[in-house]
Amino acid sequence: MLAQGVTGSILAAGLSLVFALALVPLARATGWMDVPSARKHHAQPTPLVGGPATWGGMFLVLALAGLLDAALLAACTLIMLTGLVDDRWPLGAWVRFGLQAMACLLMVFAGDVLLLDFGRLLVDHVLELGPLAVPITVFAALGVINAFNMIDGVDGLSGSIFVLCCIAAGVLAWRAGRADVLPLLFTAGGATLGFLALNARLPWNPRARIFLGDSGSLLLGLVLAWVFIDLGNGSRAGVDRAFAPMTAVWIFGLPLLDTTRLMANRWRAGRSAFEADEYHLHHAFARAGFSPGQTWMGIVAFAALFMVTGAVLEISGVPEYLRFYGFIACGLGYFHVMKRAWRSARFLGRPMRNTEVVFNT
Repeated sequence: MLAQGVTGSILAAGLSLVFALALVPLARATGWMDVPSARKHHAQPTPLVGGPATWGGMFLVLALAGLLDAALLAACTLIMLTGLVDDRWPLGAWVRFGLQAMACLLMVFAGDVLLLDFGRLLVDHVLELGPLAVPITVFAALGVINAFNMIDGVDGLSGSIFVLCCIAAGVLAWRAGRADVLPLLFTAGGATLGFLALNARLPWNPRARIFLGDSGSLLLGLVLAWVFIDLGNGSRAGVDRAFAPMTAVWIFGLPLLDTTRLMANRWRAGRSAFEADEYHLHHAFARAGFSPGQTWMGIVAFAALFMVTGAVLEISGVPEYLRFYGFIACGLGYFHVMKRAWRSARFLGRPMRNTEVVFNT
């Protein structure tokens, strides 16, 4: 199983890379480019082909292996195409969320992936969702999708976090005997590595040669939501959960906390929660003078710390309600540190510039 998974991952990476290279000329010819602007500070127009390339690499390998799930394919295709159109012709917020919700409903009703409970969240008994299961599942999936979309701001960042999430979820799935999810994790992670070969700050990439785009960030966000809910709930007949729902929260902890902080700040300021601004964690790194590469490594290390903590708590059998309280404590600490950093204009011991944030991506 492991050898087959590694082979599938390598094949998905190669196909994703080939698709990306093939799509670059088409993106340039049709205008599917991320153009520098007042809010986007990369140096030159960059092809937005990461989404379709990753989608192609992932699903072609699953199809070749005879493991293609029609519900997963339908949901991922819908959300990838939503992002692809939004990359070229920005959609209204309600249209975008409506299409995302449709993809989540496909996950629930066609894929039979549904949150039935939150586990032993507050006290030592299961918190059942009952008739609220479907709306809460859709809400939770939308939260993961859009939190993942919001972290896509530095070369290599979102793809690296996705791959780490796949590794963490894969280890826990393997430990719990949930081999049914491993092919998706191997192929999705591998396809993302193919994208990262052209996006991350690597020796052959002085800057990103392609971007993930909304098509890619929404796609990978949906895959994570699907995997987290499936492994953390075990709602399908005859399938056991691989880990507590709270473990999924820990694995996805950093994107979740940063998005929650940003949305709360925007609400307090009387602005739309989904209005773009420059107060993400990666903007704090940039204003403090860290390079794109340093920012990438710093945030990935921070995200990995949450993942490792969640996995250790799961394997150690720490009560779920204690994991919940621990995460809340970490969240409050994170909010305090970031609030103090922006107010004092100092981050990680460095002064933060008030000038325009520049990442020459």
